[in-house]
Amino acid sequence: MNQDLSGVRRELIAGRDTERNLPYYLHGLAGAYYRMANYNLAMQYTSFAEAVSEGELKLAEKTKEYASAVRELIGLLSDENKEPVDYEAGITALNSMRREITVAMQALTAYTDRLYLHEYALQRMIPGMEGTVEDIDSYAALEEISAYLFCDEEQEGLMARVASVVAELPIRMTKAKFLEWVRNTASVYKDSDEDTLDRVFYMLYSASGLYEPDGMELFPECREALDFLNSLDYRSITEEQYRVATQKLDAVTGVIASVSEGYYSLMELVNSLMTIFLTEAYVMSEDIEAVKGCKEVYRLVRFDKDFWDDGMIKAFEAFEGMPEKTEELLVREEGYLDELPVDAKMLDAMMQKTLYTRVQYAKRLHTTSLFVELEESEKKAGSFDSLLDAFCEEMSKVLENGQRAVNRGIMARVIQCLPLPFTRKSDIQKYVLATLENCHDMSEKTAALRAIRELTEGI
Repeated sequence: MNQDLSGVRRELIAGRDTERNLPYYLHGLAGAYYRMANYNLAMQYTSFAEAVSEGELKLAEKTKEYASAVRELIGLLSDENKEPVDYEAGITALNSMRREITVAMQALTAYTDRLYLHEYALQRMIPGMEGTVEDIDSYAALEEISAYLFCDEEQEGLMARVASVVAELPIRMTKAKFLEWVRNTASVYKDSDEDTLDRVFYMLYSASGLYEPDGMELFPECREALDFLNSLDYRSITEEQYRVATQKLDAVTGVIASVSEGYYSLMELVNSLMTIFLTEAYVMSEDIEAVKGCKEVYRLVRFDKDFWDDGMIKAFEAFEGMPEKTEELLVREEGYLDELPVDAKMLDAMMQKTLYTRVQYAKRLHTTSLFVELEESEKKAGSFDSLLDAFCEEMSKVLENGQRAVNRGIMARVIQCLPLPFTRKSDIQKYVLATLENCHDMSEKTAALRAIRELTEGI
């Protein structure tokens, strides 16, 4: 069926024989997404089960619950299951899991953003705590940094290097100067569309630690660590406090990394499963035949067969080469899906609205963004000016009440999110020299230069 899918699509776009071509095309895409999701799920589920069984992937209690639910749903896809499958119930369960996992990951991301600000402050104390402070000459350092920044003349690479260096340089700005910088550099987005503004302000709120999503209460160990770090007085921190702070920071970031890995792996499984449940009612016999090996994989993994068992190897061999061909088809056709000359009225009249919607969902689930939203989310309301004013007002309060060491981390991250105002080599060098000359904390200056030297090792 998929051999002539491109021809059918061309006929559709030309507006010819829509009543025949639209259902044919949508069923063909549904079948392709169904096959690709099964191929992915077979590989993902095997890797997931192997990692868990060998202790490489440790699941928290909540992720164990999700893993158990996923296992049961995968069991419904096995050829051993003779009972009729309630696809709608499966879609509802998977959609609920997607929302819950997304909430958890947004909370973990928010904690990560806030903890990074303390990591920034603590890292700049390392030379002083270790007794390895260097006597840095600002002009010599400028020469060293310039050699890295201007190692080639390619503009895109240059600005990427400048952004990474600016993020590591000591920040020496007053609150007023920083907010002026934000307003001036953010002005390039003044005429942007709603989606762009939503993305830009999400980045700014995240980078500054102002993002407060639902689900923060799900991780009390993260809250406890953050509260401890917030209670530190960085101006007079002792070696013992520094040691305890770094230990707490390392421990909680390890927890976040471990829990996040479990959620990422589960979201892969959930997305593939959801695509299968969305499309299975619309696929053709050849699509079902093409995934027989996948269904055998599900059966073997559920019964804890050895991952190198002969049966498992044969099951994978049954669809060898098929994922690549199916992916090639989807890459070719996905770009045309939104160009089809159809509207809600036509879809309703042809009774194709449900299938069209499910194919659109499958397309989104097929992206590399695991946490893609299937429905349009509510955007931040307001014009660019009102959104910027609200951000700057909140930022002003944070900087007014925050500790200087942490505030510098906030400024560095926000500056990195915005377009840089430099247009000439001399402007860049002037900024670098000014930050170095105005930093009289030699521990911070040493740490910053060492971080920049690490960047140079990548070229």
